[in-house]
Amino acid sequence: MRFLAFVVALLLGLSTAAAAPFDARKDLGDDGFWNTWSDSTFQHAAEGKKFVIVSLQSWWCPWCHAMNRDTWSDPQVRATLKDHFIPVFVDQDSRPDISQRYERWGWPATIIFDPNGNEIVKLRGFYSPKFFIPILEATIKDPSPVDYGKLGGPERERTLATGLSDAHRNEILAFLDKAYDETNGGWSKSKLVDGPTLDWFLNQSKAGNEKATARLKRTLTAMIALIDKDSGGISQVSLKPDWSEPSLEFPMFAQQAALQAYSRGWLMFGDQAYRDAADHLYGFLKNKLAAPDGGFHVSMGMADGHPGVDPREYARETGQAIQGLTAYYDATGNADALALAVAGAEWALRERRLPNGGFRHDARDAAGPYLADSVEMGAALLALHRSTGDRRWLTEAIKTADFIATTFIDPKTGGFLASASPDAKNLPKPIKQREDNVAATRFFSLLSFYAGQPRYREIAEAGMGYLASPPILDAYGFLPDVLLAEEELGNEPVHLTVVGPKDDPRSKALHAAALAYPLAYKRAEWWDKREGPLANADVDYPDYPDGPAAFACTRNFCSLPVTNPAEIPAQVDRLQRAITK
Repeated sequence: MRFLAFVVALLLGLSTAAAAPFDARKDLGDDGFWNTWSDSTFQHAAEGKKFVIVSLQSWWCPWCHAMNRDTWSDPQVRATLKDHFIPVFVDQDSRPDISQRYERWGWPATIIFDPNGNEIVKLRGFYSPKFFIPILEATIKDPSPVDYGKLGGPERERTLATGLSDAHRNEILAFLDKAYDETNGGWSKSKLVDGPTLDWFLNQSKAGNEKATARLKRTLTAMIALIDKDSGGISQVSLKPDWSEPSLEFPMFAQQAALQAYSRGWLMFGDQAYRDAADHLYGFLKNKLAAPDGGFHVSMGMADGHPGVDPREYARETGQAIQGLTAYYDATGNADALALAVAGAEWALRERRLPNGGFRHDARDAAGPYLADSVEMGAALLALHRSTGDRRWLTEAIKTADFIATTFIDPKTGGFLASASPDAKNLPKPIKQREDNVAATRFFSLLSFYAGQPRYREIAEAGMGYLASPPILDAYGFLPDVLLAEEELGNEPVHLTVVGPKDDPRSKALHAAALAYPLAYKRAEWWDKREGPLANADVDYPDYPDGPAAFACTRNFCSLPVTNPAEIPAQVDRLQRAITK
């Protein structure tokens, strides 16, 4: 009965709130109500036989502000909390080690622990005092944990199984097909800016799938409604299925996903609306989220509470910004966008680089280091190497990969841990977060081709083995990101190499054309022979007496030399058809 009561309360209190960070003390006047997440807090709870109630909140999350205003400030709520609870505020963007444990609960998420750190209740979204107080009172009366069921099967031993079974793959594809909204476009009733879904359907469209193309174009066109006319940023979600009510929450990951999708969509379809969307998003990064010191601010919120731009700068979000900007540069040739991306990388190396090669989250981390910072920056550095041809960025990406390999890999499963270690003894061992495992697997898969080091391929294969295991496949249905990881691991990236001096305008034109080929899984290199051999010198390119030339290659053969930039797409398409036959 107690479980049913909690389910009813959960459903009544549920909101569609989404995620990111902010300072609750701004809403509540910093009156000493909130405590910090720490061992000492749980020690005080044990000594006083009190519960710890944790509120995970976000800067741009309107329901977080609403719950502070309407619930946490309510006199009756505070009276109920006073003798039995220690309230703890956690800014989820600043603490990935905590937020990733509860991200399925959305923000705000409210977790009640017993004095020993055992979870009792997990609440999703906004709760008014009317529904919140009964839950507090029920917890005081009966502190037995609520059974939320299992979220996935048991972990299995490390395996190099580099793909899904046919049954699992078909199940994921069927889920994607069923989730499509035929009326409004997009996948599911909740309209999200989801990078992996857009990437998957862009790939399917490029491969000639007409059904995927129609669904993708309808979605990209409808999603433009989420772009704010004043700032140019994109809301991460629409509160209505027809895209008509943007949430006015602008986290960096949504900007990255949309900028990459519209940049690539512009290349593939030539729709001016997609180019305009990409231009607006670039302007938002440049004018709103770019910090004066070269890094990038985390997010912007314009809904309830009107928090504006979150002024903090994290390595994770700066890496995401760089990836979006390089995709935009590849599509448009906008040199200012590339300069902004380079400035972001310089800032991260200067302000967030760890001595042994990875990245901190903030200037000083309470815990960590966290996988997300290093994997996003690693992917960003590799993208900069692709977009500039500068070997420095590949060297830095390799350093980051080596740090990830020595710091975050679980040798028992091959998966990647979300953080190096917990900061509080009441926390269990670090978790493995799905999206970061996908990002790490894809990063190592592509890096293995640029660096020519088989051990990176082996790391990617072990990561894919984890993604194809019960903790992922049993716990989730919507898995376009796992499909992407499998597709990339099972195929060569498009390989384009420009052979020619970097100060020759003809080389620059060929490199720009290579970057504009609309596949994200791409190995684009620029070989100026004065710099010595490429890191992965797996192709013996012939000397071409008539000047710079581009080559499209597989592991078995290359195209004829291409000197006209306009001919590069046809050469790559011909090679792609040969591979798939």
